[in-house]
Amino acid sequence: MARRRKRVTGILFDIDGTLIDSNDIHAEAWVEAFSEFGKNIPFKLMRSQIGKGGDLLVPDLLNAREMQDFGETLQKRRATIFKATWMDQIKPFKGIKQALEVLQNRGVRMALASSANPDEVKYYIELMKIGELIETSTSADDAKFSKPSPEIFQAALLKLGTSKRQTLVVGDTPWDILAAHRCALPIAAVRSGGFERSTLTRAEFIFSSVHTLVKRIEKIDDYFNE
Repeated sequence: MARRRKRVTGILFDIDGTLIDSNDIHAEAWVEAFSEFGKNIPFKLMRSQIGKGGDLLVPDLLNAREMQDFGETLQKRRATIFKATWMDQIKPFKGIKQALEVLQNRGVRMALASSANPDEVKYYIELMKIGELIETSTSADDAKFSKPSPEIFQAALLKLGTSKRQTLVVGDTPWDILAAHRCALPIAAVRSGGFERSTLTRAEFIFSSVHTLVKRIEKIDDYFNE
């Protein structure tokens, strides 16, 4: 009797840079927030840090005394600046809803794995109009530490309930790759977030976008049958 061919049954999607065009916008908001505290961070340096949560990004760019004096306040200020000035400039990548519809029609169950604030995750779901396509989502409430800690992907997997052996992570940053591998999940890295291919080579797959990933979904199914 022939062995039944396996398929990917669950996908955990990062949001920023993967489903929505937001990485440059987040970098701009962070640069503005740091500057208010006298820290002039070059955009290129800030851009390379996007994908980390503020709990990790801020300590990587401040010294100990600065962290004591205004580290927590800076994170809160960034959130205020982002929502007031930048958030409404974010747009979904073209064809994202249609790509997720194809996956749903293939029987793939999907979750959003984000460490953004809960109201931001809700806003993005409404922005993309994908509420009926995803089963669950995570936010900052679901993990103590953000990526590259594996906690967010672990929480999303637990909520979705699919087998680890047939679940894929989709993200766009080196931090997504580290977080996925730290909880033993394969990851497809998409180039839509603007990171150089050379920074994403540890991913099991690299695609130009989620749309391209969906067109090559059989290649991902092959991975689970090796």
